[in-house]
Amino acid sequence: MRRPDGRRATRRFEARAWRGPFATGDSLQRHDAEARAASRRLLATSERELQRIVLDMHDGPVQDIFAALSQLQVLERALAGDPPSQKRAQQAIGLLERALGEIRDFIGAFRPPGFERRPLDAIIEGLAVQHETLTNQVVELTVTPDLGDCALATKIAMYRILQEALANGHRHSGAARQRVDVSRRGQTISLTVSDEGKGFDPKRVLAREADVGVEGGHFGLRGIQDRVAMLGGTFSLNSAIGRGTSLTITLPGE
Repeated sequence: MRRPDGRRATRRFEARAWRGPFATGDSLQRHDAEARAASRRLLATSERELQRIVLDMHDGPVQDIFAALSQLQVLERALAGDPPSQKRAQQAIGLLERALGEIRDFIGAFRPPGFERRPLDAIIEGLAVQHETLTNQVVELTVTPDLGDCALATKIAMYRILQEALANGHRHSGAARQRVDVSRRGQTISLTVSDEGKGFDPKRVLAREADVGVEGGHFGLRGIQDRVAMLGGTFSLNSAIGRGTSLTITLPGE
C-alpha cells in the first residue's frame, strides 16, 4: 500500500497470544486440581476393582482347584496297584499344589490391608513384615514419628509403589536386605527404597519402555512412574552396576 506522497507504507502486525479457556493462572490451577482429583478417584476405583478380582479368584478358581486336588488324592490312593498310573496322578497332584500355592501367594500379596481404617505407618509396617515373611529378605524400616495420615489415593499409591519396589529389589538386586525410609516434609510424603545389590543402568532400562518387563525385567518401574505422575509427585531413580539402587518418590500428603 502507498501513501499520498508515493512512498510505500509499512503495515505493522502485532502478534497477540490466543487465550483459551485455561489461559489464566487461576484457571490453570483449577484445571490442575480437577485433573489430580480425577486421578485420585481413578486410583481408588482401580484398587476396588483389584480387590474384587482377588475375591473372585478366592471364591472361584481356588475352590475349584482345591476340589480337583482332593479328588486326585483319592484317585492316587486307589491306583496303588498300578504304579505307572499312580505316578502320573502324583505328578498331577504336585502341579495343582504348586499352582494353588502361587495363587494363594498372589491373593495374599493383594489382599486389601484396610486402607480406610488404618494409618499410613501401620500399612507400611505391615507390608514390610509381609515381604520379609514371603521372601526371607530383611527390610530395614524407618518411619518418622510425625508421618501422620494422608488421603486415601496417596495411601493406596504409597502402598502399591512400595510393594512393587520391594518385589523388584528382591527379584533383581541379589541383596540380602533392603532399606525403606518414609518421612513427611510439610504437605509432602517421601518414600525411599534402597539396597546395596548389583544395580543396573537406569537410563537404558527407563529409555527402553517397549522392552520393560520382557527383556529388561523392570516392568514395575513404569507402573510406579505412572502412579506418581497421576498424583503430581516426583520420581527419582539412582543406580549403577555394582553400586546398588535407590528409588525415591514424593507424593502430596494432604
